[in-house]
Amino acid sequence: MTSPSPSDLCWVIAFTPEESWIAPILRTAIGMELEKAREAARTHLGDEHLASEMMELAIRQTAEYLAERAPIGVEEVRLILMRFYRNEIRRRQRSSRMLDCRGTATDIEWLLPSVDCSFASVEAKLDLDALLSDAPTELRCAMLLRYGSRRQWREVAEIMSRSKEATRKLCGRQMRKLRKRLGL
Repeated sequence: MTSPSPSDLCWVIAFTPEESWIAPILRTAIGMELEKAREAARTHLGDEHLASEMMELAIRQTAEYLAERAPIGVEEVRLILMRFYRNEIRRRQRSSRMLDCRGTATDIEWLLPSVDCSFASVEAKLDLDALLSDAPTELRCAMLLRYGSRRQWREVAEIMSRSKEATRKLCGRQMRKLRKRLGL
């Protein structure tokens, strides 16, 4: 398949009579920059065939930009055209980076917790009621105050009408029992 000529690439644009100066200058600028555009597409995106599609977008944007301005020279049009072209390359690089998945599932397994560990934590949460059902109501209340609502030992002791040390030891014994039952 032959590469499109600058005239072929400009077919997407319809010019009004006031904008008739744009077409010849734009064709000249495209002819001067087309090889650089293909090289940039090959280098940055890995596919030279994307150059025509991206160039059409850059041409359309350049024509819209120039339609609002007074006539300018070929060198300025070249700079504007290639700025829009480079912007399109950057846009495509960004979108391909978002979709680019390298490696396999085995490469990222180490990021995930093992199945056994996750089951143990889920079972522990589900069995919390069963584990604490064996404990006296007063002890359950103390443990929920300390570990559930994160109150200070002093506050828990006041609520239970016990000393701070007695409350701490009572909860500590129950925690050791729970850890032993859960194998933690």
